[in-house]
Amino acid sequence: MGNTQDYVEWFRGAAPYIKAHRRKTFVVMVSDEVIYSDRFIGLVHDIALLKHLGIKLVILHGSRSSIDSHLANNNLQSSFHRNIRITDSVTLPYIVQAINAVRTHFEAQLSMGLPNTPMSGSEITLASGNFVTGMPLGVIDGVDMQHSGKVRFIKHEAINALLELNHIVLLSNLGYSRTGEVFNLPTEELAAEVAGALRADKLIYLHPGAQESEQQGITLSTADCELLLQQSDIADERKNLLCQAIQAIRAEVKRVHFIDQQVDGGLLLELFTRNGYGVMITNLFYEGSRAASIDDIGGIVSLIEPLEQSGILVTRTREQLELQIRHFQVIEKDGMIIACIACIPDPDDKIAEIACLAVHQDYQRAGLASQLLAIAEERARKTDIKQLYTLTTRTSHWFIEHGFRQDHQFELPSARRANYNPERGSKILLKSL
Repeated sequence: MGNTQDYVEWFRGAAPYIKAHRRKTFVVMVSDEVIYSDRFIGLVHDIALLKHLGIKLVILHGSRSSIDSHLANNNLQSSFHRNIRITDSVTLPYIVQAINAVRTHFEAQLSMGLPNTPMSGSEITLASGNFVTGMPLGVIDGVDMQHSGKVRFIKHEAINALLELNHIVLLSNLGYSRTGEVFNLPTEELAAEVAGALRADKLIYLHPGAQESEQQGITLSTADCELLLQQSDIADERKNLLCQAIQAIRAEVKRVHFIDQQVDGGLLLELFTRNGYGVMITNLFYEGSRAASIDDIGGIVSLIEPLEQSGILVTRTREQLELQIRHFQVIEKDGMIIACIACIPDPDDKIAEIACLAVHQDYQRAGLASQLLAIAEERARKTDIKQLYTLTTRTSHWFIEHGFRQDHQFELPSARRANYNPERGSKILLKSL
């Protein structure tokens, strides 16, 4: 009975995501290491499921390991410059053969795997074509990159037409020039370019060997990614993925996901559970921020209670929240309040208090606090507020980093002094607008 109830709860929890993802466009990059592994058949089943849930899929396969093996089997070896394979006229035919072999294996597995699944009898069609126009990288640092290329143009209208006809579009990491040349393209970069051209809702990188922390369902902003890129110990592969994610978000892709496909069902866990599985990068935090309403008080109470109990926030009664709710801004995820802030103006002066700034512990690294503070400041300016103040016991450094300064001479407005508890030892910080 327990297992049955767990299934029921999981299915109910997945329902909002099934609805949200329907008719959305996802670009998925799968490494050839995954394609030739024992885990691939499970991924094939998951891809079929996504398709039948109404998700429009563009899949790009990687070929790096297959190219290495194919060249070695033919006593050939690639040269690299800046970690980019130099594709010359000798190795190009073998590289194309390796790429085509991966694509053929992918197509064969998608056709063969379905009869042994609950999707038996389903019709899955793959469409491929010359949707990517490439161009040469040219000469870099005096090195001719020859047939190593980059994306010039994505035929996004043709891809979208096939998606509307209910096909899965499968792309290889090859680009074709208008002069008939073939270029070997980096798959990670191509995936980001395709997602950007399609204005995809999600760009998903399925890759082996994720870090242990990625199993926690982490959300990062592009600012967080840029900070990670400054770390000296970051691996080149991870650095490349972060760079591509930043570019995709800037090209209006809503979310980028890194998922370790060594975990069976990791794709489904990331897409259909509240906490996800892997790393999500986005500057659009779910439903986004909005003004709070009286219906949000229960969610705000649940969010701030742990912080009140630990002494980080001053305790507020439900009655106080009801009186001040019009001054609150919240960020919501799947019906749950995950962050809030209050900007409470003083009725007698052009000053306002920043209060009750709280972020759910699962989203502390997602930049939500900075986003809410920026929104509160903008709202304050529009109401002709000239100065903000806040009282804090443990987060003064964060506020100072966001432009506040400590002021020992500042006197609290009379309305606020009536509720001030000096025993808390709060520091008073100011910011001029």
